Amino acid sequence: MALIGFDEYHMGSSMANPEADGLSSLASILEKGNHELEIIKSEYDTSEHLPWDVVVIPFPKERFSVEEMMSLQSHLRSGKSVLLLAEWGDLFGHVDYLNEFTKPFGIEIQKDRVTDHQENVTQKVELGGIILGEEEIPHYVRVTNFSSHPITSDINELIYFSGCSLQVSEPAVSVAATSPSSFGDLDLDSELDDDEIQGELTIAAASEMSGRLFVIGDSNIAANGYIEQGDNSKFMQQVIDWLAFKI
Repeated sequence: MALIGFDEYHMGSSMANPEADGLSSLASILEKGNHELEIIKSEYDTSEHLPWDVVVIPFPKERFSVEEMMSLQSHLRSGKSVLLLAEWGDLFGHVDYLNEFTKPFGIEIQKDRVTDHQENVTQKVELGGIILGEEEIPHYVRVTNFSSHPITSDINELIYFSGCSLQVSEPAVSVAATSPSSFGDLDLDSELDDDEIQGELTIAAASEMSGRLFVIGDSNIAANGYIEQGDNSKFMQQVIDWLAFKI
């Protein structure tokens, strides 16, 4: 059992939010796994070590103070864990300051939106109750490319909903990546441009030194409205188990 803190101070309601963008389904899964959950409702007390085994940070909209950033890094170096769920583009100007936290551990969030015109989700197009066909959603990407890692055991497919890509260097490793037909869409026009990278793009990465850091470029992968898609639910459960040193 691990004590897991859901940071709702920097991003708003999550664990107790039953709406599509909330994380109440993930919270329920973790409680069934005998984890103890707490909501973080205030700034971190940087005068002492953070009390949680795992800190879950779902797409923070409010910036962390310098002291909080240092506290999170100390948290990792003391043998504890952090799960960071990022997002596409540079919403709320979050990328640069989050990278100040993640880059020392080998993970860099990109300012793109992963797009794939071949491996994606489609939706039905209806008119007057008549189904006219299927329409692709190129930024709802199917992910089937996984590295050998405890988190990816028995995982066959993730559905990635408008997430960004990640750059990975030592000591981090790529855990899940897109197909070769995907690209990092910078101007959000869903078209591949000369300045945009095409190929297998990392969407989830793990870094382990004393503690463990896991970064996913899409917060919706764990949200109520999307967690039952593909193997998202099992994947998130195994992410938490790895961060809690259960696997």
